[in-house]
Amino acid sequence: MADIRDDASQTPSGDDFAARPERQILDELAHLCVERHHGSEMWRPRMFRAGSAEEAEGLVELLRSSAEIAVFDTLGAQLKELAETRSPGRALTPKELARVIEQMLGGVSPLCYGVWVYYPWSRRLVHILDRAEFIELRTNRNQHKITAEEQRILGTKKVGIVGQSVGQSVALTMAMERSLGEIRLADFDTLGLSNLNRLRAGLHNLGVPKVYITAREIAEIDPYIVVKCYPDGVAQDTIDDFLLSGGPLDLLVDECDSLDIKVWLRYHARYHRIPVLMETSDRGLIDIERFDVEPERPLFHGLVGDLHPVQLSGLSTGDKIPYILQIIGEPTMSDRARASMLEVGYSIKTWPQLASAVALGGGAAADVARRMNLGAIRHSGRYWADIETIVPSTCEPVVPRADRPRPPSLEAADMLEMASAGPAPTVAPLKLDLAQRDRLLAAAIAAPSGGNSQPWRWLASADRLHLFRDPARASSLADFRGHGALVALGGALENLVLAAHAEGLEAALQLFPLGEAQELVASVACHDRVVAGVEPHWRDDLAPMIAVRHTNRRSARERLAPPVLAELVAAIRSIDGADVHILEGEAALTAVGELVGAADRLRFLDESCNRELLGEICWTAEEAERRRDGLDMNVLELSRGDQAALQMLRSWPSLRLLRAWGGGRGFVKAGLTAITTSAAVGLITMPRADPASYVCGGRAMERMWLSAQSHGLAVHPMTTLPYLFARVLRGGGEGLDPATAEEARRLRAPYLRLFPVADDAAEVLLFRVSQAEPTPARSLRRRLADVLVVA
Repeated sequence: MADIRDDASQTPSGDDFAARPERQILDELAHLCVERHHGSEMWRPRMFRAGSAEEAEGLVELLRSSAEIAVFDTLGAQLKELAETRSPGRALTPKELARVIEQMLGGVSPLCYGVWVYYPWSRRLVHILDRAEFIELRTNRNQHKITAEEQRILGTKKVGIVGQSVGQSVALTMAMERSLGEIRLADFDTLGLSNLNRLRAGLHNLGVPKVYITAREIAEIDPYIVVKCYPDGVAQDTIDDFLLSGGPLDLLVDECDSLDIKVWLRYHARYHRIPVLMETSDRGLIDIERFDVEPERPLFHGLVGDLHPVQLSGLSTGDKIPYILQIIGEPTMSDRARASMLEVGYSIKTWPQLASAVALGGGAAADVARRMNLGAIRHSGRYWADIETIVPSTCEPVVPRADRPRPPSLEAADMLEMASAGPAPTVAPLKLDLAQRDRLLAAAIAAPSGGNSQPWRWLASADRLHLFRDPARASSLADFRGHGALVALGGALENLVLAAHAEGLEAALQLFPLGEAQELVASVACHDRVVAGVEPHWRDDLAPMIAVRHTNRRSARERLAPPVLAELVAAIRSIDGADVHILEGEAALTAVGELVGAADRLRFLDESCNRELLGEICWTAEEAERRRDGLDMNVLELSRGDQAALQMLRSWPSLRLLRAWGGGRGFVKAGLTAITTSAAVGLITMPRADPASYVCGGRAMERMWLSAQSHGLAVHPMTTLPYLFARVLRGGGEGLDPATAEEARRLRAPYLRLFPVADDAAEVLLFRVSQAEPTPARSLRRRLADVLVVA
């Protein structure tokens, strides 16, 4: 078919276009675009030697077939340059140069000398020297960085590269140095516009398989390098073909993104004793695994154990993240990389890379690969060529916010003094035996507390048990004025009363006997008979639930039976003044979930709040057993991916970047998901925000929770939001940075549309409840000896 642009009679004039319908013009445009669409599968050059009549005829036919083929014949210049490099000690005169070139040609016509290379993807025909002379001249400037003997050895090496981001840079650098003779390229992906921030390619390559783009560039640098392409990438059942077909690889370079393939590659490479090299483009990490000299070496230096790839089968992307972080080395990641990983799936689609890092990494990996292939590097290891450390940025030092001073714990002498200053009971209490006393206190300290802080101290005197709020455990930013601690103490008092009733005893409470400003919260007297002031017997049948009540973070979106929900509401309202707002509808739960998640984000991204929050967590079972407070990582029942994210939250420099970017939207997800997958959300309130109200509200909370436990329901407190509001409403945001306080204020209006509470009311507990599977997870409690002082 004739080219329409070569036939003026077929080319419509401007007037013709103006006269034709727009649809007709567009149809012809579409037809021509399809007809002349570039073949993305083209990547192999065609080579002709014009000294062969048959191949010369093939060249003639090729040039006749298309007038668009551009011819580049610089053979004379190449011969001149070759002659000059062979006489490095002196400058050849024009006559000497002509004589040397004539000797090189050996009577052969320049047209027939060397090789004609046709690149079909660019329609270029290039005349070059034949193989030996081409390699000699092209590598001349390598000497003596690479000796002639080393160049010969490198020309025998087979290198496989999986992944074509950093992989392309490695491949092209090795091709330019000619530090290999054969290269195998694997990547299943095609070039997208977003890849052009780091891949060397033009817009005309969009949609072309990445391996073909790299193969074309290599062919245009050196068509004598053997290139094999695997445009479908490699899979478990094709890895051996990639590693072994045509002879085993001398080196495998892993630059792929898939964790499964990374592991399978090493599993097969170790079996076939092929060394592996990896560069991550973050902080210039270079990773060497010499499976050829250490065939028993664990994968990834044992950072993930000797992981077998079948262990990854069926894992979600989130569950693979911990392995990825272990492989990369989360503690050694750059702050920006760590912060960016927390944004993947939220403000960015995937792991970010920069051309500068890719180019630097490609060069570094190519250098290491060359030395590995020459036998100069025979050890395994992990190394960093971090340009930002070598040439640091000049910036103002960031001064971390100072830790908020925490008040000291109560001294035994102060507790005795306060207890003795209180009023004596009107009726002489029963003196408890030690076993009985300890059973009551064990029930009391089984109560829940924010972050499992356990903010109680007990004093056992001759006639009473005195409950104190421990100021050292009741001063966090998440607990405004220690009111959350008072809720926990109210729960402890409720448990103690139920436990006393289970022992056949009566319990009389004196709340704040020295006034609400004192840390002495209550004095409890036990009697063996009913006397004035003893607690009523409300639901004594719930006493067995004390030992099994726990936080259950599991959930199910299944409505609670109306009688059960009514029982929970009645339990709360059985305390004078206590009330509850319950939300069950989809829209309402979604709205609450977004607010809870937003509050969680604020807490993570405020430096002081973050430090306190992560200080609550016991990161290992050993730490949990030693501390016996806080939140054991295992109790949180997080997925491996969420655990990994939590680990990354320990890096405040990374979180500072997230704040600056306006990021951290991923922190909203956990709270939103938790709320929207629950049966209902409730907010327990008291009419006034005074200490006594919070204690009584704590008793209401515990009654509700024990009732829920008796029905096998899962209860999970979500306390951040109401106590954040208390701090900004009644404390002016004290302790928070101004931006956090301002964002918290903006959350208040939508919150009040869901929970119409007065600003001066006590918002005791926001919680979610579900009909969910039981969980074995339990938070430990401090031993009684650690919280009890005996007078």
